[in-house]
Amino acid sequence: MVESVDNSIINQDEDPATTSTPLETDGTPYLKIAEHGRSSRTKALKLKVEDVIVAVDGTEFRSNSDNLVDLLSSEDDGKWLLTIWRAGTFFEVFTRGPLGGVLKFTSEDEAKLISTKFNERPLIEKSEFRTFEVLKDMSKKCDVYDTTFSQTAVVLPPIWLAQNRMWEPFIAVMSVYLITFNVNIVLFILSSLLIAVYFKQGQITLRRSYSMFQDFQMWAIVAATDEATVQQKCRAFDPKCDFVRSLVGPPVKNDADQKQKPKRRKSGNVSSTAPSTY
Repeated sequence: MVESVDNSIINQDEDPATTSTPLETDGTPYLKIAEHGRSSRTKALKLKVEDVIVAVDGTEFRSNSDNLVDLLSSEDDGKWLLTIWRAGTFFEVFTRGPLGGVLKFTSEDEAKLISTKFNERPLIEKSEFRTFEVLKDMSKKCDVYDTTFSQTAVVLPPIWLAQNRMWEPFIAVMSVYLITFNVNIVLFILSSLLIAVYFKQGQITLRRSYSMFQDFQMWAIVAATDEATVQQKCRAFDPKCDFVRSLVGPPVKNDADQKQKPKRRKSGNVSSTAPSTY
């Protein structure tokens, strides 16, 4: 949770907070992240230094940082859809309020390249986007899940837990159902209601905590229309990442990855593996 936002802005040659730039001219610079503030939303949204803010709600944004703060601070909409450019890849993320942090302008050449690529993208309605969280472990395995509220988690918690392969909580909930049902029907109804309330309020927290329990760490937050698109974006960010439930196939392994595998050798009739050296 962001308690305060650092809106300090810098630029190499000019101050984006005070420099006025035309909004429709090709080559007009975009704003990019130069540094995270101590409590800026750029950290919470897992944005990186050098990420470029290209559009707000599907409309190109080419202006100074004051205008960006004013736009994101307005009460016209509860959340804003930002289009971000990172190392040749566009992706979206929802935000509420100003981003904070330190911003600077892109170069003219970079702005022209981004603008050309952005105009080639298909237009997708904001209402079609959903927020996905991506957690990654040390082996680059990624766990992707949709943060949209699920009514199934409230009405039928065991079904939702099974769908998400959360087996330990599944066993715990089923045990509560069985024990309370055998003890007293009123106790069973009461426990069912309490479980439903908990899953209504904390289903995303439970889903995130379960992944962290399995040694996953928060890696990215992406707004997209489906999980396959999210996995494609993640593969663009890290070509070696894989997924718990992959929809884009395994990562492509290069020659260097193959050389790291231990060689197999035979000694008599016993097959053994040569020890790895570190």
